[in-house]
Amino acid sequence: MTDPLPTGHRIFDADGSRWVWANESPAWSDSDWGGGRDDEPAPIDFDAIPTHAELAAGMATGPVVSLLDEPHAIALPDVYEPGYAYPLLVWFHDEGGREEDVFNILPQISERNYLAMAIRGNVAVGERRASWSVDEAGAEALLDKLNEAIERMADQFSIHHERIYLVGAGSGGTTALELLLQRPEAFAGAACLGGAFPQLAHPLAKFRGLRGRRVLLATSLDCPNVKITDLVNSGRLLFSAGVQVGTRIYQQQGGSHASKMLRDVDRWIMDGISSAVRVSAQ
Repeated sequence: MTDPLPTGHRIFDADGSRWVWANESPAWSDSDWGGGRDDEPAPIDFDAIPTHAELAAGMATGPVVSLLDEPHAIALPDVYEPGYAYPLLVWFHDEGGREEDVFNILPQISERNYLAMAIRGNVAVGERRASWSVDEAGAEALLDKLNEAIERMADQFSIHHERIYLVGAGSGGTTALELLLQRPEAFAGAACLGGAFPQLAHPLAKFRGLRGRRVLLATSLDCPNVKITDLVNSGRLLFSAGVQVGTRIYQQQGGSHASKMLRDVDRWIMDGISSAVRVSAQ
């Protein structure tokens, strides 16, 4: 299929209870991901995919995309072009958030530039809401889970594997940055919006892989998690390892992922892509 996805389509949360994977779907069934298969899943009929609003209203009749056997979500740009390799944003929600927040977050970053996915935090703070707490040992398990989801997503959607960015707010931003520090070769960079620097014994242990990676650190004058001095010190530490560090300081937080913060994430990523294109053309 070469036609763009119609405007308004957002995809899909499959958490085993609310938006349930349908085995009769023409896209694929859960068993398709078992071991020992050489053939690929059948292509998704993009025109049959329900919108987020249709899913929420119980009107879904087409295929629902499922990547993991736990709560997660995928969001597409307003018009999805299958022939274009999109940057992928992996969103880590703030405290008390959930994976579905990505449906509101992605349009505020950009309505056209990215694919996005999100999973739910590993610490429950209420019904279907969560936060993040990842120690160094737990980071490896989370990274393996993300790698599995990204690879399955890449089987059906066009992803630029060298432009995968981890983006998060609050404890989600801390988690995004920690995962980059733990496995820098897997990602282009991370944006930490109002999140503290990870409490790692050796944050630059993977310094060879960190060289050339990009990090955006953002805080505000009233942010309770990150003081300006902390942000500056974190930036200096990352810069010493060869990381390309961008910093943003805002007057007021207005929520851990205020609209201006999110718009600046788009500018920061696009500036990095443009710079890489200019260098490769020389």
